[in-house]
Amino acid sequence: MSRWRPSPDEERWLAVASELGAAVPPTAFAARTGGWRSTGRLARIALFVLGFVAALLVFGILGFSSETTLFTAGVIVALVAEWLTVQKRLYASGIEEGLCVAGFMMAAFGFTLMVVPEIDFTEASVPVLVLIVAAGAAGLRRLNPFVTTGAVIAFVSWVGSTGPARALDQSIGAEVTALVFGGALAALALALGAREYRRPSHDRMLDWLVATLPFAAYAQHVNLEPLDQTYAASGTGTTQLATIVLLVALGAAMLTTGLRRRRHAPLWGFIGCVACLAVELRASIPLAPETWLILCGLVALIVGMALDRYLREPRNGLTSASLTRREGPLDLLQIAGSALLAQRPAPEPQPSEPGFEGGGGKFGGGGASGRY
Repeated sequence: MSRWRPSPDEERWLAVASELGAAVPPTAFAARTGGWRSTGRLARIALFVLGFVAALLVFGILGFSSETTLFTAGVIVALVAEWLTVQKRLYASGIEEGLCVAGFMMAAFGFTLMVVPEIDFTEASVPVLVLIVAAGAAGLRRLNPFVTTGAVIAFVSWVGSTGPARALDQSIGAEVTALVFGGALAALALALGAREYRRPSHDRMLDWLVATLPFAAYAQHVNLEPLDQTYAASGTGTTQLATIVLLVALGAAMLTTGLRRRRHAPLWGFIGCVACLAVELRASIPLAPETWLILCGLVALIVGMALDRYLREPRNGLTSASLTRREGPLDLLQIAGSALLAQRPAPEPQPSEPGFEGGGGKFGGGGASGRY
């Protein structure tokens, strides 16, 4: 039994219990989850925010005085998060995640302020990288996909603001380096998703990267003008062509992978690539913004309706019709019931009635005494 985090088997049972919700009593999973406790999504979000508030209160109690106080408060908050994990067996419950992330960030920020009194967050400086690494380390410690994805997106932005990246952008186009780097990380996460991981949290972290990185990287690349003005893309000529080719290639890879693996995250990434491609093509089509939005909406509506009608009949394992059997929590409930009964010992034989003598008698068969 692990004291610092659930084992892979315990984490899988926690995922099953989370999907089933109130359909199965928590005591049915107590032995298989190792005593680890979690919460629902809304409670997890609320407790995560509460962890940040508690971390700020600790800093306030110590006095808001100096960088050393900030570093000390961060260490205390991080230790409290570890205590909740080890002693209370909390996993993905929100409060220990918020305390851990806040503690890591406060300790890293206090340490960097002691070394570098002034930090420019608009530049790709080492102190900013230290904060990004601290957030990523906290996300990996808590196996939190939201925190790890935010840290990766911040790292992509940091790479795009470095001196070599800006020198490349001046020669090939503005913010293209960050877009290419983000697309490469999304492709790497897509390739790593082909493996089967024992922990569901590892799958979720890769899925979040696949679904969000293309859109996040392009959002740092594009330059949107107000709607009442003519749209101008961030680059022209070769830069715009390279951006379109990158989005098309990444979107095609995600669509193919999502259909082959039957996973939602690559399909969400494909939708993000399509949206970014529509924005990039806007500069090449002389239409009013309203007309362009209406046209894109009509195309999306027609494609969606056509796919819905095409997939009414299952094709290669895909269908748009709602399933009536073995779907969702009911399917998981049946699987969990089978797993719970698989290791249950056979029932003991019922005791015989008083006065019954097994084995038969001389005259009357089973139960007869044969002593006439």
